[in-house]
Amino acid sequence: MNCPRCDKVMTPALQDDVEVQQCPQCEGHWLEGEDLRRLESTVNVRLFEWRRLPPEEVQTREVACPRCRPRAVMKKVRSERDQYVLLDVCERCHGVWLDGGELRAIQEMGFVAALADAVRFITRD
Repeated sequence: MNCPRCDKVMTPALQDDVEVQQCPQCEGHWLEGEDLRRLESTVNVRLFEWRRLPPEEVQTREVACPRCRPRAVMKKVRSERDQYVLLDVCERCHGVWLDGGELRAIQEMGFVAALADAVRFITRD
C-alpha cells in the first residue's frame, strides 16, 4: 500500500503492540479497525511535551484513502485527545491516516496537563 501523502510504499511497523503501516519518507501512519482506540489508550506523561506536527496547510490538504478503490477523499476529523491533530478518516473502510508526528502527539501529555487531568478527576462530582 502506498502513502496517501507522498505515494511511497509503506512498511509494516509495530507501535505499542499494534501493527500499523508507516511511510518511510513522511513518517505518517495508516491504522485500521480499532487500532486508533488502542493506541490512544496509551498516555505517556512527559515533563515537557515536544510536538513536531505538520503545518496546518499540510494537515488540511485532502488525501485519498490508500486502501479503497476507487480512491475516495478522506474526511477530516479533530482528534478527541489533541485538538491540534487533524485525522484523515475513510468513511468506507474506516481506516485512519495520521501525518508524521500526530501519533506521538495523541499519545503524549505534558506533566502540567496530566496533573490538571488528575485534579479534575479527583474533584469531579
